[in-house]
Amino acid sequence: ASTRFESACEVCRRRCHIMFRAILLLALACSALAFAPSSSGAVARSRHDERTSLRMSDEAGLPPVTKERIQTLVDENPVLLFMKGSKLFPQCGFSNTACQILQSYGIDFESVDVLADEDIRQGVKVFSQWPTIPQLYVCGEFIGGSDIMIEMYQSGELGEMIEKAKAEM
Repeated sequence: ASTRFESACEVCRRRCHIMFRAILLLALACSALAFAPSSSGAVARSRHDERTSLRMSDEAGLPPVTKERIQTLVDENPVLLFMKGSKLFPQCGFSNTACQILQSYGIDFESVDVLADEDIRQGVKVFSQWPTIPQLYVCGEFIGGSDIMIEMYQSGELGEMIEKAKAEM
């Protein structure tokens, strides 16, 4: 059963990486089209770009109230994990991995169950500009998801950040 679970997690991880790469390529393609030289050699920018740049978060589905709630959570908690489930009962393998990594440091971190609040679940993706959950914030800085946490844990970089956060607690 363990092997089957690990295989399923690996499939999910690959799908997430493929999705992220596709989004990145699409974003690069869109920006290339938006700033492509016109026949006169000038860079094409529409008035729409100029008018919507300040309203991007509203159009992306992040109401100001939700943005403020997320910002308050990030500001008030030195180590914050947006996850599926709770740190006592994670509801996905990636969230469980993220919890285990943080628990290995013996730090009392705050977690937010995105499954309990759809506004937060969708809003945090827009807020961080990162498409997947879990999402870790340390000292107000977005770190990334479980894959990035694993890499930083293995390199020791996450431990240094956690020590800094412990000092601020």
